[in-house]
Amino acid sequence: MIHTRRDILNFAGTLSLFSILPSFTLASKSKSKFLILIELGGANDGLNTVVPYGSKLYKRLRPRLAIENKDILKLDNFVGLNPALQQIARLYEQGECKILQGLGYPHPNLSHFRSIELWERGGDGKSNGRNGWLIEPLEVLSKDISLDAKAMFLDNAGNIFSGGLNGYLSVQDLQLITSTDAKPASVKASESSNPLIGELIQSRDENRELLAGLKSKLGKFNGSTNSSDIESQMKTVCDLIGRGLNVPVFKVSISGFDTHVSQFWTHKHLLEQLDRAVGQTATDLKRLGVWDDTIIMTYSEFGRRVKENGSEGTDHGMAAPHFVLGGGIKGGIYGDYPQLGQLEKDNLLYSMDYRSVYNFVLAEHFGLKDNPFASYDFSKIA
Repeated sequence: MIHTRRDILNFAGTLSLFSILPSFTLASKSKSKFLILIELGGANDGLNTVVPYGSKLYKRLRPRLAIENKDILKLDNFVGLNPALQQIARLYEQGECKILQGLGYPHPNLSHFRSIELWERGGDGKSNGRNGWLIEPLEVLSKDISLDAKAMFLDNAGNIFSGGLNGYLSVQDLQLITSTDAKPASVKASESSNPLIGELIQSRDENRELLAGLKSKLGKFNGSTNSSDIESQMKTVCDLIGRGLNVPVFKVSISGFDTHVSQFWTHKHLLEQLDRAVGQTATDLKRLGVWDDTIIMTYSEFGRRVKENGSEGTDHGMAAPHFVLGGGIKGGIYGDYPQLGQLEKDNLLYSMDYRSVYNFVLAEHFGLKDNPFASYDFSKIA
Protein backbone atom coordinates (compact mmCIF):
# COMPACT_ATOMS: atom_id res chain seq x y z
CA MET A 1 0.00 0.00 0.00
CA ILE A 2 1.38 3.45 -0.97
CA HIS A 3 1.25 6.25 1.61
CA THR A 4 1.22 9.89 0.68
CA ARG A 5 3.04 12.70 2.50
CA ARG A 6 -0.33 13.68 3.98
CA ASP A 7 -0.70 10.18 5.50
CA ILE A 8 2.70 10.49 7.17
CA LEU A 9 1.90 13.95 8.52
CA ASN A 10 -1.45 12.75 9.83
CA PHE A 11 0.19 9.85 11.66
CA ALA A 12 2.85 12.16 13.08
CA GLY A 13 0.17 14.63 14.18
CA THR A 14 -1.70 11.86 15.96
CA LEU A 15 1.47 10.86 17.78
CA SER A 16 2.24 14.40 18.89
CA LEU A 17 -0.71 14.40 21.28
CA PHE A 18 0.39 11.16 22.86
CA SER A 19 3.98 12.22 23.33
CA ILE A 20 2.83 13.60 26.66
CA LEU A 21 1.88 10.09 27.79
CA PRO A 22 4.22 7.46 29.28
CA SER A 23 4.97 4.13 27.65
CA PHE A 24 3.33 0.93 28.86
CA THR A 25 5.20 -1.06 31.46
CA LEU A 26 4.36 -4.32 33.17
CA ALA A 27 2.18 -3.80 36.21
CA SER A 28 3.92 -4.24 39.54
CA LYS A 29 2.36 -5.96 42.52
CA SER A 30 3.49 -3.09 44.73
CA LYS A 31 0.86 -0.70 45.99
CA SER A 32 0.54 2.76 44.45
CA LYS A 33 2.32 5.54 46.31
CA PHE A 34 1.58 9.25 46.00
CA LEU A 35 3.59 12.39 46.64
CA ILE A 36 1.86 15.79 46.70
CA LEU A 37 4.27 18.72 46.52
CA ILE A 38 3.07 22.11 47.72
CA GLU A 39 5.17 25.08 46.66
CA LEU A 40 4.84 28.05 49.00
CA GLY A 41 5.63 30.66 46.37
CA GLY A 42 7.46 33.80 47.40
CA ALA A 43 9.40 32.39 50.39
CA ASN A 44 7.38 31.50 53.46
CA ASP A 45 8.29 33.04 56.83
CA GLY A 46 9.25 29.99 58.87
CA LEU A 47 9.48 31.77 62.22
CA ASN A 48 5.82 32.79 62.15
CA THR A 49 4.83 29.34 60.88
CA VAL A 50 6.67 27.19 63.40
CA VAL A 51 7.07 29.76 66.15
CA PRO A 52 10.06 29.64 68.56
CA TYR A 53 8.07 31.22 71.37
CA GLY A 54 10.50 29.80 73.94
CA SER A 55 13.24 32.16 72.78
CA LYS A 56 13.28 35.57 74.46
CA LEU A 57 14.75 36.99 71.27
CA TYR A 58 11.65 36.15 69.21
CA LYS A 59 9.56 39.10 70.43
CA ARG A 60 12.58 41.34 70.81
CA LEU A 61 13.45 40.95 67.12
CA ARG A 62 9.82 41.07 66.01
CA PRO A 63 8.03 43.61 68.22
CA ARG A 64 5.15 44.09 65.74
CA LEU A 65 5.08 40.72 63.96
CA ALA A 66 5.49 38.32 66.88
CA ILE A 67 2.47 36.12 67.54
CA GLU A 68 1.04 36.41 71.03
CA ASN A 69 2.06 33.56 73.29
CA LYS A 70 -1.54 32.80 74.23
CA ASP A 71 -2.50 32.26 70.58
CA ILE A 72 0.31 29.88 69.60
CA LEU A 73 -0.58 26.20 69.18
CA LYS A 74 2.17 24.90 71.43
CA LEU A 75 3.88 21.65 70.46
CA ASP A 76 6.50 21.57 73.23
CA ASN A 77 8.12 24.05 75.61
CA PHE A 78 9.96 25.90 72.83
CA VAL A 79 8.03 25.85 69.52
CA GLY A 80 4.41 25.96 68.45
CA LEU A 81 2.36 26.46 65.31
CA ASN A 82 0.78 29.59 63.96
CA PRO A 83 -2.86 29.66 65.17
CA ALA A 84 -3.97 29.54 61.52
CA LEU A 85 -2.70 25.94 61.28
CA GLN A 86 -5.42 24.17 63.25
CA GLN A 87 -5.74 21.16 60.90
CA ILE A 88 -1.99 20.66 60.61
CA ALA A 89 -1.79 20.81 64.42
CA ARG A 90 -4.42 18.07 64.58
CA LEU A 91 -2.43 15.91 62.17
CA TYR A 92 0.67 16.53 64.27
CA GLU A 93 -1.15 15.34 67.39
CA GLN A 94 -2.15 12.20 65.49
CA GLY A 95 1.48 11.49 64.59
CA GLU A 96 0.91 12.26 60.92
CA CYS A 97 3.05 15.39 60.55
CA LYS A 98 6.81 15.80 60.56
CA ILE A 99 8.12 19.30 61.20
CA LEU A 100 11.60 19.55 59.70
CA GLN A 101 13.50 22.52 61.09
CA GLY A 102 16.35 24.51 59.62
CA LEU A 103 16.12 23.34 56.01
CA GLY A 104 18.45 24.98 53.54
CA TYR A 105 21.60 24.39 51.51
CA PRO A 106 25.25 25.50 51.38
CA HIS A 107 26.09 28.89 49.88
CA PRO A 108 22.47 30.14 49.84
CA ASN A 109 21.17 32.32 47.05
CA LEU A 110 18.47 34.86 47.96
CA SER A 111 17.14 35.42 44.45
CA HIS A 112 13.61 34.05 44.08
CA PHE A 113 14.23 32.71 40.59
CA ARG A 114 17.61 31.17 41.26
CA SER A 115 16.81 29.62 44.62
CA ILE A 116 13.54 27.97 43.57
CA GLU A 117 15.43 26.56 40.58
CA LEU A 118 17.98 25.07 42.97
CA TRP A 119 15.31 23.50 45.18
CA GLU A 120 13.48 22.05 42.20
CA ARG A 121 16.62 20.71 40.53
CA GLY A 122 18.32 19.50 43.71
CA GLY A 123 21.23 21.95 43.64
CA ASP A 124 22.90 24.39 45.99
CA GLY A 125 24.69 27.72 45.76
CA LYS A 126 27.63 26.23 43.88
CA SER A 127 26.08 23.45 41.82
CA ASN A 128 22.81 22.75 40.08
CA GLY A 129 20.99 19.58 39.15
CA ARG A 130 20.78 18.93 35.43
CA ASN A 131 17.10 17.97 35.50
CA GLY A 132 14.20 18.36 37.89
CA TRP A 133 14.96 16.37 41.06
CA LEU A 134 12.24 13.80 40.37
CA ILE A 135 12.98 13.08 36.71
CA GLU A 136 15.49 10.25 37.09
CA PRO A 137 13.62 8.54 39.98
CA LEU A 138 10.32 8.68 38.06
CA GLU A 139 11.97 7.16 34.99
CA VAL A 140 13.13 4.26 37.16
CA LEU A 141 9.73 3.95 38.84
CA SER A 142 7.88 3.88 35.52
CA LYS A 143 9.86 0.81 34.44
CA ASP A 144 8.54 -1.23 37.37
CA ILE A 145 4.99 0.07 37.75
CA SER A 146 2.26 0.66 35.18
CA LEU A 147 1.55 4.39 35.39
CA ASP A 148 -1.14 6.54 33.84
CA ALA A 149 1.37 9.42 33.97
CA LYS A 150 4.62 10.03 35.79
CA ALA A 151 3.56 13.32 37.31
CA MET A 152 0.90 15.97 37.07
CA PHE A 153 1.04 19.67 37.85
CA LEU A 154 -1.98 21.83 38.61
CA ASP A 155 0.00 25.06 38.42
CA ASN A 156 3.07 26.19 36.55
CA ALA A 157 5.42 23.21 36.67
CA GLY A 158 8.49 25.42 36.99
CA ASN A 159 11.79 23.54 37.01
CA ILE A 160 10.68 20.51 38.95
CA PHE A 161 9.91 18.42 35.86
CA SER A 162 12.57 20.01 33.69
CA GLY A 163 14.16 17.41 31.42
CA GLY A 164 11.17 15.07 31.47
CA LEU A 165 10.34 13.97 27.93
CA ASN A 166 6.90 12.45 28.38
CA GLY A 167 4.39 11.44 30.99
CA TYR A 168 4.25 14.84 32.71
CA LEU A 169 0.72 16.17 32.44
CA SER A 170 -1.05 19.42 33.18
CA VAL A 171 -4.76 19.92 33.73
CA GLN A 172 -4.91 21.27 30.19
CA ASP A 173 -3.44 17.98 28.90
CA LEU A 174 -6.21 16.04 30.65
CA GLN A 175 -8.75 18.35 29.10
CA LEU A 176 -7.28 17.55 25.70
CA ILE A 177 -7.28 13.81 26.40
CA THR A 178 -10.92 13.70 27.43
CA SER A 179 -11.93 15.55 24.28
CA THR A 180 -9.85 13.43 21.89
CA ASP A 181 -11.37 10.72 19.73
CA ALA A 182 -9.68 7.35 20.28
CA LYS A 183 -11.39 5.39 17.50
CA PRO A 184 -9.43 2.49 15.97
CA ALA A 185 -7.12 3.48 13.14
CA SER A 186 -8.30 2.87 9.57
CA VAL A 187 -4.77 1.96 8.44
CA LYS A 188 -2.99 -1.00 10.06
CA ALA A 189 0.74 -1.43 10.48
CA SER A 190 0.69 -4.69 8.53
CA GLU A 191 -0.66 -2.89 5.47
CA SER A 192 2.47 -0.78 5.02
CA SER A 193 5.47 -1.91 2.99
CA ASN A 194 7.55 0.87 4.54
CA PRO A 195 9.07 -0.29 7.88
CA LEU A 196 9.28 3.28 9.18
CA ILE A 197 5.63 3.94 8.42
CA GLY A 198 4.67 0.59 9.92
CA GLU A 199 6.49 1.42 13.15
CA LEU A 200 4.82 4.82 13.25
CA ILE A 201 1.38 3.28 12.83
CA GLN A 202 2.04 0.63 15.50
CA SER A 203 3.19 3.25 17.99
CA ARG A 204 0.10 5.31 17.23
CA ASP A 205 -2.18 2.32 17.82
CA GLU A 206 -0.52 1.50 21.17
CA ASN A 207 -0.95 5.09 22.31
CA ARG A 208 -4.61 4.98 21.26
CA GLU A 209 -5.10 2.01 23.58
CA LEU A 210 -3.43 3.90 26.41
CA LEU A 211 -5.55 6.93 25.69
CA ALA A 212 -8.73 4.86 25.79
CA GLY A 213 -7.78 3.49 29.22
CA LEU A 214 -6.98 6.93 30.56
CA LYS A 215 -10.19 8.38 29.17
CA SER A 216 -12.13 5.57 30.82
CA LYS A 217 -10.70 6.51 34.22
CA LEU A 218 -11.20 10.22 33.71
CA GLY A 219 -14.86 9.82 32.77
CA LYS A 220 -16.61 13.19 32.78
CA PHE A 221 -13.66 15.02 34.35
CA ASN A 222 -13.45 18.36 32.55
CA GLY A 223 -9.94 19.26 33.67
CA SER A 224 -10.98 22.59 35.15
CA THR A 225 -9.41 24.00 38.30
CA ASN A 226 -8.50 27.39 39.65
CA SER A 227 -4.69 27.32 39.55
CA SER A 228 -4.52 30.24 41.99
CA ASP A 229 -6.61 28.45 44.63
CA ILE A 230 -4.75 25.81 46.66
CA GLU A 231 -7.98 24.27 47.93
CA SER A 232 -9.29 23.82 44.40
CA GLN A 233 -6.00 22.30 43.28
CA MET A 234 -5.94 19.81 46.13
CA LYS A 235 -9.58 18.82 45.55
CA THR A 236 -8.67 18.05 41.95
CA VAL A 237 -5.76 15.88 43.09
CA CYS A 238 -8.08 13.88 45.34
CA ASP A 239 -10.61 13.64 42.52
CA LEU A 240 -8.01 12.17 40.16
CA ILE A 241 -6.71 9.71 42.75
CA GLY A 242 -10.30 8.71 43.50
CA ARG A 243 -10.85 7.95 39.82
CA GLY A 244 -8.09 5.38 39.99
CA LEU A 245 -5.34 7.28 38.19
CA ASN A 246 -1.93 5.92 39.06
CA VAL A 247 0.14 9.10 39.04
CA PRO A 248 2.89 9.05 41.70
CA VAL A 249 3.56 12.81 41.88
CA PHE A 250 1.25 15.81 41.94
CA LYS A 251 2.45 19.40 42.23
CA VAL A 252 0.33 22.31 43.44
CA SER A 253 1.19 25.76 44.73
CA ILE A 254 0.02 28.75 46.70
CA SER A 255 1.73 32.10 46.13
CA GLY A 256 1.91 35.42 47.95
CA PHE A 257 4.50 34.62 50.64
CA ASP A 258 6.91 37.39 49.62
CA THR A 259 5.77 39.48 52.57
CA HIS A 260 8.07 42.50 52.64
CA VAL A 261 5.17 44.75 53.69
CA SER A 262 2.31 44.30 56.20
CA GLN A 263 3.05 40.63 56.71
CA PHE A 264 0.95 39.67 59.72
CA TRP A 265 -2.54 39.40 58.24
CA THR A 266 -1.41 38.44 54.74
CA HIS A 267 0.60 35.56 56.15
CA LYS A 268 -2.25 34.49 58.41
CA HIS A 269 -4.70 34.28 55.50
CA LEU A 270 -2.24 32.32 53.35
CA LEU A 271 -1.62 29.81 56.13
CA GLU A 272 -5.36 29.45 56.67
CA GLN A 273 -5.79 28.51 53.00
CA LEU A 274 -2.92 26.04 53.21
CA ASP A 275 -4.32 24.55 56.40
CA ARG A 276 -7.82 24.04 55.00
CA ALA A 277 -6.41 22.45 51.86
CA VAL A 278 -4.17 20.04 53.78
CA GLY A 279 -6.86 19.16 56.30
CA GLN A 280 -9.50 18.43 53.66
CA THR A 281 -7.02 16.44 51.57
CA ALA A 282 -6.12 14.25 54.54
CA THR A 283 -9.82 13.61 55.17
CA ASP A 284 -10.50 12.80 51.51
CA LEU A 285 -7.49 10.50 51.16
CA LYS A 286 -8.42 8.65 54.35
CA ARG A 287 -11.87 8.09 52.87
CA LEU A 288 -10.27 6.77 49.68
CA GLY A 289 -8.04 4.46 51.71
CA VAL A 290 -4.75 5.88 50.42
CA TRP A 291 -3.69 8.29 53.19
CA ASP A 292 -1.15 5.77 54.50
CA ASP A 293 0.37 5.63 51.01
CA THR A 294 0.58 9.39 50.52
CA ILE A 295 3.10 12.04 51.51
CA ILE A 296 2.34 15.77 51.36
CA MET A 297 5.45 17.93 51.39
CA THR A 298 5.81 21.71 51.46
CA TYR A 299 8.78 23.60 50.07
CA SER A 300 9.75 27.20 49.30
CA GLU A 301 12.73 28.97 47.75
CA PHE A 302 14.10 30.16 51.10
CA GLY A 303 12.96 31.52 54.46
CA ARG A 304 12.78 35.09 55.71
CA ARG A 305 14.99 37.14 57.98
CA VAL A 306 14.63 36.90 61.72
CA LYS A 307 14.39 40.63 62.33
CA GLU A 308 11.31 42.42 61.00
CA ASN A 309 11.87 45.34 58.63
CA GLY A 310 10.55 48.90 58.84
CA SER A 311 7.45 48.10 56.78
CA GLU A 312 5.99 45.52 59.20
CA GLY A 313 7.28 42.75 56.97
CA THR A 314 10.32 40.52 56.59
CA ASP A 315 12.99 40.33 53.90
CA HIS A 316 14.60 37.36 52.14
CA GLY A 317 16.30 34.95 54.53
CA MET A 318 17.97 31.56 54.53
CA ALA A 319 16.82 28.53 56.50
CA ALA A 320 13.19 27.63 57.24
CA PRO A 321 11.06 24.73 58.51
CA HIS A 322 8.76 22.65 56.31
CA PHE A 323 6.08 20.00 56.72
CA VAL A 324 5.99 16.36 55.65
CA LEU A 325 2.56 14.83 56.27
CA GLY A 326 0.99 11.44 55.72
CA GLY A 327 -0.61 8.42 57.37
CA GLY A 328 2.45 6.21 57.05
CA ILE A 329 5.10 8.49 58.52
CA LYS A 330 6.44 8.94 62.03
CA GLY A 331 5.40 12.41 63.11
CA GLY A 332 7.33 14.74 65.36
CA ILE A 333 9.75 17.66 65.41
CA TYR A 334 13.06 16.96 63.70
CA GLY A 335 16.23 19.00 63.39
CA ASP A 336 17.75 21.73 65.51
CA TYR A 337 15.64 24.43 67.09
CA PRO A 338 16.24 27.85 65.51
CA GLN A 339 19.10 29.67 67.23
CA LEU A 340 17.98 33.30 67.15
CA GLY A 341 21.19 34.43 68.83
CA GLN A 342 23.43 32.85 66.19
CA LEU A 343 22.65 34.68 62.99
CA GLU A 344 24.47 35.57 59.81
CA LYS A 345 23.40 39.03 58.65
CA ASP A 346 20.04 38.62 60.46
CA ASN A 347 19.62 35.17 58.89
CA LEU A 348 19.17 31.76 60.44
CA LEU A 349 21.89 29.30 59.48
CA TYR A 350 20.64 26.09 57.92
CA SER A 351 21.11 22.94 60.00
CA MET A 352 19.60 20.36 57.63
CA ASP A 353 20.27 19.98 53.91
CA TYR A 354 16.91 19.86 52.15
CA ARG A 355 18.20 17.10 49.88
CA SER A 356 18.16 14.68 52.82
CA VAL A 357 14.36 15.08 52.68
CA TYR A 358 14.41 14.16 49.00
CA ASN A 359 16.41 11.05 49.83
CA PHE A 360 13.94 10.17 52.59
CA VAL A 361 10.94 10.49 50.28
CA LEU A 362 12.54 8.56 47.43
CA ALA A 363 14.09 5.79 49.56
CA GLU A 364 11.47 5.28 52.28
CA HIS A 365 8.27 6.19 50.45
CA PHE A 366 8.94 5.01 46.90
CA GLY A 367 11.51 2.33 47.76
CA LEU A 368 14.19 3.88 45.53
CA LYS A 369 17.25 3.38 47.71
CA ASP A 370 19.61 4.08 44.81
CA ASN A 371 18.62 7.63 43.91
CA PRO A 372 20.48 10.85 43.03
CA PHE A 373 20.33 12.03 46.68
CA ALA A 374 21.36 8.77 48.36
CA SER A 375 24.48 10.42 49.79
CA TYR A 376 22.38 12.79 51.95
CA ASP A 377 21.75 11.14 55.30
CA PHE A 378 18.12 11.15 56.44
CA SER A 379 18.54 9.07 59.60
CA LYS A 380 17.76 12.09 61.80
CA ILE A 381 14.32 12.57 60.21
CA ALA A 382 13.19 8.99 59.57
